[in-house]
Formats: sequence, structure tokens, C-alpha cells
Amino acid sequence: MKFRFNRILFTCILAFLFSGASLFGIGAYKTPAEVNRMINQLQSSNSNIVRIHKLAVSPGGTEVLLLEIGSEVKTESKTKPAILVVGNMSGTRMITTEAALNLAEKVIANQDLYMKNTWYILPLGNPDAASRYFGAVKYSYPGNFTPHNDDMDEQTDEDGFDDLDGNGFITSMRLKAPDGEWIEVEGDKRLMRRADVSKGEKGVYKIYSEGIDNDNDGKYNEDGKGGTDPNINFPHLFKYFAPTSGLYPGSSPESSAILKFAFAHPELAMVFAFGETNFLITPPKGGRQGSVDMEKITIPEEIGKELGFETNRTYSMSEIMEKVRPMIPPGMEIDEGMIASFLGLGAIVNPLSEDLVFYNKISEEYKKYLEDKGSKNDRLDPVAARDGSLELWSYYQLGLPIFSMDLWGLPTLKEEKKEASGISAESLENMSSDEFLALGEEKINLFLKEIGAPAQYTAAMITGAVKAGQLSPKQIAGMLKQIPKPSGDAAKGDPKEQALLAFWKDYREDAGFINWKPYSHPTLGEVEIGGFIPFTDNTPPVTMVDSILNINIPFIFELVKKLPSIHILDTKVKGLGSDIYQVEAWIENNTYLPFTTAMGLKDKEPVPAIITVDGSGVEILSGKKRTPMKELAGMKSVKYTWIIKASKGSSLGIKLESARAGSDSKQIKIGG
Repeated sequence: MKFRFNRILFTCILAFLFSGASLFGIGAYKTPAEVNRMINQLQSSNSNIVRIHKLAVSPGGTEVLLLEIGSEVKTESKTKPAILVVGNMSGTRMITTEAALNLAEKVIANQDLYMKNTWYILPLGNPDAASRYFGAVKYSYPGNFTPHNDDMDEQTDEDGFDDLDGNGFITSMRLKAPDGEWIEVEGDKRLMRRADVSKGEKGVYKIYSEGIDNDNDGKYNEDGKGGTDPNINFPHLFKYFAPTSGLYPGSSPESSAILKFAFAHPELAMVFAFGETNFLITPPKGGRQGSVDMEKITIPEEIGKELGFETNRTYSMSEIMEKVRPMIPPGMEIDEGMIASFLGLGAIVNPLSEDLVFYNKISEEYKKYLEDKGSKNDRLDPVAARDGSLELWSYYQLGLPIFSMDLWGLPTLKEEKKEASGISAESLENMSSDEFLALGEEKINLFLKEIGAPAQYTAAMITGAVKAGQLSPKQIAGMLKQIPKPSGDAAKGDPKEQALLAFWKDYREDAGFINWKPYSHPTLGEVEIGGFIPFTDNTPPVTMVDSILNINIPFIFELVKKLPSIHILDTKVKGLGSDIYQVEAWIENNTYLPFTTAMGLKDKEPVPAIITVDGSGVEILSGKKRTPMKELAGMKSVKYTWIIKASKGSSLGIKLESARAGSDSKQIKIGG
């Protein structure tokens, strides 16, 4: 058996060395160098519509390249709405880079796509972390190669991962210890779960990451090479002094380059992320707890005295707005964001209800789309957006609609049919003691297991109390109703690990898991090394990649059709006498997404559209020559009115300009 394992490993290593392929297949997932070569090939073969932007150089020395695809690559000033697509900012999801490259190829091949919009596509936002997938020793870690003192001692990058068993993977170590917290999962001793003390369980093992305590601080692999995860290095809800967050927002060259690029391109109308989250399956949700309750705001004493607020009570934000608005000079606007900033209340942490309407609607459409494609959505839930992520920054601070795909998740386990007791707490309430005893201990024990009763509640103990007249079935029902309902079968361990084993057993002989094997550790003594192979939880087999991309990528083109598109729907001129005319223009947004998102309006970040009226010999009596249009809901129109003085037969031009939603113009002949 040992010879067979070595032969398989040797064959895989040869394939890796000679083809640059991953151990999951040949030529599927591309190294950072291969990604950049493909980007350059796409540009050299399509130089009339493709341009390369060198955004940054990663701390590890790899160029971070962005593809610009469109009909305006030769000009710096853009007139067509643009989509920013960012792939693999965490550097740990190889399929997301493949998706971004696949998208680029499809856009280049379709003239309708690159003529109508500009596409900015960054296939690999974190090349340093991605390189770990292709290393001689594989481990998953999102930090780039910026030197960082993760454990805040006097050394930097001194305690990294060590492949102690020499199998090319960093897994885990388990150590039997009197103060252990973990036990083996019943029925599958490969898996571990925390001991439940409330059920009388005692821990047996401690679990460590595979490695050596290089700096003798009692911790293992806590300060390896590098340390900043660019995907939590964006400004919104950035966490200072958190592991891998970086020194300050935008401190990593990768995130800093994206920040600068986005603010330098006002034509951006949408952001799309191929990464960890999937807003199409799980739309953004409210309920995040901020540092301040906006319904119970305390006004600082100095501000309260100045503005007439009581400082011995709390106010809701709506109450504050109602009191402040009359104090604002005419022509000046104020919103909740400005008030929150003035009072130092912190960032907005939940999506606005108006925006959740379109997020939820598009999510429903996507799920229906997958169903029509024969792709079932029976998978584990995607992860939520992390604080300081590209996704949160794009929505909360850039003010743009942000959508995302993680492209693949582990299929959920099929529920096994279990023998049911047929008993419920409700049915117990109406039973006599004799009827309860007639159920038998086997059925009662099954019921206790179903409801997750503590270990001390056994059928023998309960039936004994009933026989002695100490308990009635109704009293038992009342007690059991107080027990929290189990969220799952804890005895089977982590549902994700169960799903991992179930999925990979069809693709790998080892089911993506290295069985525990003894090892003499230099400091811990006798341990066992084993566990899940890195990347098996988020990187599908290469045989699945093409079908995944062919199903999912076309939906992005359907999504782009929903971008706000504004134009001049109609104009009217009405004579009022004495060369005075009333001019009306109807502006329409004939697509689904709003111009602008509710969060964008609150931020005042995306530039508004500008409506300009002008003409020789035309005097504007009412209205403005340049009028900003900040918002227009999807599938809606709005009327603008001017009163002008002009001689009959003169001409008036109305121009609508928006870099991110289109432009239009109309020429009107006055009086005819």
C-alpha cells in the first residue's frame, strides 16, 4: 500500500513540475505567471479593443494586471458605462481567477458586449496568496508577502508552516492531553468535534496546525511569511490590529491600486466580484450590529447646548433630522450620513431597504436561471462579506451596485431517513402515565435523542420517576419544551467537514483527507498528523470547471443589461406670449437598476448626470443652465421644466451627460 501511495504521489509531482498544473488536474488552474502571460496574449491578439493597466506589483514581486476591454481603449476620457470585475482578492479560490479570464475571452469575442460597455477585468487580485496553491508545500492563507509581525513579538515572519510528514500538504496535528477540548466523531474517527460538557463529554485531544513552535511562544504557525490580506484592507469597517488586515486601509499595494483606479474612473456603473461571497445566492442582509444604536443616540453636551437638544435623554436619527432641518440655510442639503459623521456615530453597517429590493429580486432571477439550466442550488451557504472587504467598500463607500459569485460550493449532504419516535412534547401533555410507560424505553430514548436532551435525561431515569409518581407526562413535556432545539446532529461534527468527505470520495482515493498517522514531535511529543487537504473546501475538481463557467458566466451579461440607462424621452415647448416659452424635457431610465443606489445617494459619491440647456439668443428665466440629476429609479421617468425667453425660430439644445449611464441630446426649434 505504501508503494502504491508513493507511486501516485510521484506521478502527480511529475505532472506538476513539467506542466505547471495543480495536483487536482493538468493545465486547469493557472499560476500567477501563467495568468499574466494569458493577459498579455489577449492584449497582443486584440490590441484594437484591449489595453493592459499595470495596477501594482505585489510584495512578492508579481505584477497585478487589469484588462480594459472596449471601443475606447485608445482614449483616457470614457463615455460608455463601465463594469469593474475583480477576481480572487483573497488568493485562495482558484476557480474565480479562471472565471475572470473566461469572462474576458467571452467579452472580446462578442462585439455587442465591448461596444456598449467598457469592461475592466482584474483576474487575480492577490497573486502572492494564490502562489501557495502551486507551491511544493500547499497551504491556504490569504496574506500577501508583506513582512508582518503577526504575533506582535520582537520578530517578523519567524513562525511559519512546516511540512513535518513531508507529504506536500499542511494539515493538522492532534495531541492527547488531559486538558483537551476535542473528541473523535462517533462513526468516523477521522473527524473531530468539540466535547459538549453539558452532555457529560470530556475532551481528549488538543488540535494544532501542522508545524513547529519556531519562536518558543507556545503557539504554532502564527507568524508565517507575509501577512496582509488585500480583501480585508479596504476602508469600510476596516479593523485595525486584526490579523492580516494590514497597517491601515489601502496599505497593501493591491487594494490601494483598486481604490485609486475606481475613483479615477467615474464611468464605473457596477462592480462584480469573483471571490468568497455570492450575493446572487445570498443577497446582502441587514441585522449587523453597529457600534451605535441609531434609535438611541446620545447628544454630546456641547452640541446639545448649541443646537437645543436635551443631553439627559436619547434621540432616534429621525428625531434628530426633524429638529435639525429647520436650522439648515436655504439651498443647503443635509442627510443622515452627514449627521452621523458630525456626531461621530461611525459607519453605516446595514444595506438600505431600497437597495435590498433589487438585490432580492435579482437573486430570485438567478436561482430561477440556475434551475432552468438544470443546475441545482443544493449547496452549503456562501460566506458573508468580511469587514474591510472589496464587496462592502464597493457598496457602502463607492455607492455602486456590487454583485458577486463564488462559483462553487460543497453540495449539501442528503438527509438520511431516520427512525422517528413519533413522540412530541405536545403529544406528551395529553398522555396518562400508563400510556407513557407503554411507549417503552427504546422509543423514549429515541425521542430524547431527537430533541437533543442532555445526557442525564435517560429513558430509565424518566420512566422510573413516572412509576414512582414523581413526574407526570405533562410535567415532562413542560421540562422538554425548555430545552433548545438542536441545530443539527452535533455528534457527527462539523456539517461542512461531513460534506467535504462525501463530495471528495468520488474524486480522490483519499477523499481529500490525509488519515491520521503517528509522529514524534520535537516539543509536543507523540502526536498524530492528518486532516483535510488544503483548498478542497473551495476549489472544485478541474473536470467540473468548464461546466461551472459555462452555466454561470452568461448570467453576468443578463445582469449588465439591467444597468441604469438614461435618455431624453420627450420634449415639449409651450408659448406663453411675448417671446416667453415653457420648455419641458422628460428623462427616462428604461432599465431595471436605479440611477443611483440609495446608498450612493447617501454617500453623494457617484457623480450625477448633468442636464444642460443652451442656445443662441436664448435667455433662461427659470431653471438652471446646468442641472444635476442625482437619481432616477429603474423603469421611471422624470420631468424637468425651464422658462426661457427667445425669438421665434431660434434653436435650443438640451444635452444629457452621464459617464456611467449614457448620454443623449435633443435640438428644439422654438415656436415651430
